[in-house]
Amino acid sequence: MVHPSRGIAKRYGVALLAVAVAVGVKALIFGADHPFVLMPAAVALAAWYGGRGPGLVAAGLVTVASGYLMTLPGEEFDPVAMVALILESALVALLTSSLRTALWQAHAASAESAAAHREAAFALAVRDELLLLWTQQLRGPMADLESQGRAALGDLEREGYTGAATEKLATLVRNAALVGRTTAGWDEDGHPSSASPTTPAGGS
Repeated sequence: MVHPSRGIAKRYGVALLAVAVAVGVKALIFGADHPFVLMPAAVALAAWYGGRGPGLVAAGLVTVASGYLMTLPGEEFDPVAMVALILESALVALLTSSLRTALWQAHAASAESAAAHREAAFALAVRDELLLLWTQQLRGPMADLESQGRAALGDLEREGYTGAATEKLATLVRNAALVGRTTAGWDEDGHPSSASPTTPAGGS
């Protein structure tokens, strides 16, 4: 995974610069001695900034630079050490780029988790607003509807009326009572009350 703001030229340019600085510092401090000093650090820096490709390019460059230093007059070329440097540099590049990718993926997952948390918080806020609307706007009218319906049923019974309208009115009253019992379990902020009528105090 590569940072979107880092273009190809910039990533490979940093790889070249890291190798050049490592070779320059090594030449100033050690000269031709210790041709492998600082080379893995340049590879790690290139891979961390640019990813696997720049890291492997840096690994190839440090191999060439070290091989050149080992062929200077007075230096003995060691093929075994050169092979070891090649393997070490490639391993450093791959491990560093893999760690870099893992960290970016963890960062992306964290950002997605934060976004999901914000969406869940928004959904809960909307739910609370709807419940508040339910409580404030429906509880009173439903209670009044139930009361008026029961009074009307009482009047019809006293008048001796037993037609089909009686059963329909009774159904309306039962539905209003059901809404009333539901909203009675919520406080004025739209949250479950500590003592809901449907749950006895001290019940499990």
